[in-house]
Amino acid sequence: MRKSNRPWVAAVSAVAAGSLLLGGCAAGSADSDGGDAADVSDELVVALAGDIDNFDPHTNQLIIYEYAIRELVFSSLVDYDVDLNLQGDLATEFEANEDATEFTFTLDADAVFHDGTPVDAAAVIESLERAADGTDSIWSGRLADVQSYDAPDDQTVVITLNSPNAAFLSGIASIAIVAPSGFDDASSSPVGSGPYEFVSWSANDEIVLERFEDYFGEAAATESIVYKPVADQQVALNSLYSGDIDIVSSVTSATAEQVDTDRAGIVEPSATNSLSLIEFNASGTLGDERVRQALAMALDKESIRDIAYGGDGSIQWSPIPESSWAYAEQEGYSYDLDAAAALLEEAGASDLSFTLEIPSGFPDAEQIARVWQASLAEIGVTLTPNVTELSVWLDAYVSRNYDATWNVFNVGADPNSFFDIIMNPHLTDDYVSPEVSGLAADALAVSDESARADIYGELQQILVEELPIMTVQFTPIYSVAATGVDGYAVNPLGWPMLTDATVAE
Repeated sequence: MRKSNRPWVAAVSAVAAGSLLLGGCAAGSADSDGGDAADVSDELVVALAGDIDNFDPHTNQLIIYEYAIRELVFSSLVDYDVDLNLQGDLATEFEANEDATEFTFTLDADAVFHDGTPVDAAAVIESLERAADGTDSIWSGRLADVQSYDAPDDQTVVITLNSPNAAFLSGIASIAIVAPSGFDDASSSPVGSGPYEFVSWSANDEIVLERFEDYFGEAAATESIVYKPVADQQVALNSLYSGDIDIVSSVTSATAEQVDTDRAGIVEPSATNSLSLIEFNASGTLGDERVRQALAMALDKESIRDIAYGGDGSIQWSPIPESSWAYAEQEGYSYDLDAAAALLEEAGASDLSFTLEIPSGFPDAEQIARVWQASLAEIGVTLTPNVTELSVWLDAYVSRNYDATWNVFNVGADPNSFFDIIMNPHLTDDYVSPEVSGLAADALAVSDESARADIYGELQQILVEELPIMTVQFTPIYSVAATGVDGYAVNPLGWPMLTDATVAE
């Protein structure tokens, strides 16, 4: 749990990270018998959907990295609580000027990195400059408009922008502050200032974190956290039942239905911001907008919700959740194979074939592919699912080496989280739309929520028409905790919140 008595700026609301699988609301928590402090284990074992082999928070874009490593090993200037309320992290105080061009942060004087060096203004600025300019940094776009970083004293950081940005605080909530001494080895031996410090990684075996005793905030409840990569959800559940695993961090609706509730509890947020979607490579086989529209007409969302998600979730075409102030309902595309076939013929793509990339450990994505594949086959289109290890999938994603790929995106409290990541040229350089870029910039230049909502409504309409991405649905992300786990919660992004979690011996 991050320090609690911190102010937050309501005028600039946001998201903790719109993270890709590449990574308001009340959180769900585990029912548990708990136990006295003396009966609490000093180790919490958590199953992850895949392995992590890059620990640099400025380059890793996987959801599992965001919640398993970044949130625990690193601190940010600001962060979000379990209900997605913006609060200070390293900053004991923070404020923005009236036009959202200057942001001032007062740093916690007690904050130190895991190597013992102070988290002072100079270190914070050096880390932010690395995130802005570092090779392959995924956060460079969020800092691209920074005019200057200033340190009036050791405990104060002032960031000045070239233009107003109503979502700036939401953007930097995702940007970890890395110890300058650890820049060179950040991918293998990350050094942050969070409640846990990195100890070791064994490929495809385990990641070990230990409680950082000099953490400036409230101490973590459990001495060590051990992550185990387990791609098969049923295997993970069996390991939980046998006592080898305490928490399975994410499971599908179908898996959740199979949980033995005498031996484990299902944990879910009261709201979900997790979007299942298909991303198209607009420079390749699917470059014609009409082809993408035809593929959308062949996507039977009702069947997918029933088969892949057990009837759970919200079917929609907008990439913004219905709970958001920026949501604008979109009519989208009716399931119509005849219309799809006609549009493909018009586009000269009647004999179309393409591959859908899917990371292993996500059976819902494989079920989506099977439903879509069957529909497309009826109109002469060949879809070939390609299931690969998470690291292989990520390499293909970043290099844009695919026709289409399934992905999951956690849309935060501010809609800019989606447009900033999904439409980032670093990730989607095949889709170029000056209109989208212009509107996204316009939405940041105004602080009035109603005015911003109008602009995001236009953006949603354009994306539904042009389909660089195609939404499937918003879906709850379930977590499973063994009997005896206490203090465990899941936020609306589906992230497991582990700093207060314990398990009885």
